[in-house]
Amino acid sequence: MKLRVPLLPPAIRWAIVAVVAGFIFYASLLSPPPETAVDTVSPWFLPLDKWRHFVAYATLGYALAYAMSHWNVRRWAAFGLVVGITTAYGAGIEVGQYFVPARQFDPGDVVANALGATLVVVWFAVRPRLELTPVSEWDSGGEWTDS
Repeated sequence: MKLRVPLLPPAIRWAIVAVVAGFIFYASLLSPPPETAVDTVSPWFLPLDKWRHFVAYATLGYALAYAMSHWNVRRWAAFGLVVGITTAYGAGIEVGQYFVPARQFDPGDVVANALGATLVVVWFAVRPRLELTPVSEWDSGGEWTDS
């Protein structure tokens, strides 16, 4: 049995990628760094700023994986492509921060970005159990189908 998941039109899926990437770009290069007492908190073993990187790049990775769902690429090759693109984007943002006053290049952020990007492995692991159905074909039928 496969779980039916709505597949939005490609333009909308890529717009989601652009919005997530744009938010990361804005938050990383155009807005001033946050200066709150909360930023010194270290949930579990990492500072809060590393968690922000981790979540942001996991979100970008998932958006990118969903956007390229219609590509005819082997699953693990697609995983490598998504992680590579997401990590390269994160490294590029970090390099860009070197040139922005009040920002700095932080190799630890690059690592947090890459680790966040690898969370997309869950998508690729469960992908064979999903039936991505274009929203134009979505009906009021059951959520599970036999395949």
